[in-house]
Amino acid sequence: MIITILQYVEALTSPDGRFRTLERLHPAGDEAGAPLLSMPGHGLVDFEVMTGGVRHTLRCPLRYDGDTAARLRAIAEKDKDLGGRFFTEWRVAESEIVLFDEDGAAFEVDVLVRLTLEGEPLADFLARASMRGDNAAVGVVSESFGELVRWAETVGTGGIAMRNLLVAPDGALSVKAFSATDETRRILEMLSSGIGGADPRGQGGTEASGYDLDGEGNVRCVRDGGGWMYVDRTGRAVIDAVWTAALPFRGGRAEVETRAGRGLIDIRGREVLSTIYEEVVWDDYWGLATVMTEGRWSLADRDGNMLSEGYDWLGECSEGLVLAVRDGRCGFLDTTGREAIPCIYDDASSFSEGCALVSLGGKSYFIDARGNVLKG
Repeated sequence: MIITILQYVEALTSPDGRFRTLERLHPAGDEAGAPLLSMPGHGLVDFEVMTGGVRHTLRCPLRYDGDTAARLRAIAEKDKDLGGRFFTEWRVAESEIVLFDEDGAAFEVDVLVRLTLEGEPLADFLARASMRGDNAAVGVVSESFGELVRWAETVGTGGIAMRNLLVAPDGALSVKAFSATDETRRILEMLSSGIGGADPRGQGGTEASGYDLDGEGNVRCVRDGGGWMYVDRTGRAVIDAVWTAALPFRGGRAEVETRAGRGLIDIRGREVLSTIYEEVVWDDYWGLATVMTEGRWSLADRDGNMLSEGYDWLGECSEGLVLAVRDGRCGFLDTTGREAIPCIYDDASSFSEGCALVSLGGKSYFIDARGNVLKG
């Protein structure tokens, strides 16, 4: 059964409740009052809600059947017994939401629930601490990180990646998820080097590029008449060019568009990827760009070098692996463009917490980053 986001929003905002066990529940909203939601992939949608006076994340499937119910249980089971100071696991709320189909018939849907983790992303915290010269704050976070690593080793989790770490106001760390890629050594080096060390928003497990991210923060993208341009804080143009569309700089690159197509530029305005593509998606964390022209997708690095070409579709990079579709079959590329997991599956989801859900021959199961089938 296909479920729409609107159906979930109606259930969340209904004064009747339509929930089995979550008491005093209401959605957290933005400034306009619209429910806060995000799409983590895997055919799921996350809603931020308040229940019992505490903020939680409600993870709901957009397709529901027996396989989906089993998948939700597998996600919760994978996180079982990891709850505590650093991590809050998902739990299954069975038959929690009551929805209605087009004929008005009621049906029940399982969902996942977890306590919402609060805090600032570690990379943003380190960048801000560097600007303030706040070594003391970095020291507090370093101590918390050491405790987190010791705990993770004790419970035998997957890798710790920077993008999954949040810093609370008191310097305590929490982890949103565990990764197939372990960046513990890199994070320890950054924390031990103190202020002025390697930039925390470098290229996802590779060496930082040396790009001046503080300078990037001084460059703004503004509309000038019929086009877009980049200016400094005084309004002076810093790049002598105007585009029909442009996005802010992230990690030393920005997506721009001309009448001829879309491309990627560096801070000097040089076209790293020529403006000839129908689509360009820049991932500043991993230092990768996916581009599409004439219906074919390719993967490029931050300098515009093509790493892999000729795919039906390329998704985002998650845990160092890019979901790829070639000749109707799904697989995964690594950050060098190599087909790390062959395109043999009928369907697949992006990696999350060290595994991905794949389907082959009518059967669905989880695989790890090497393509091995996970038991249970």
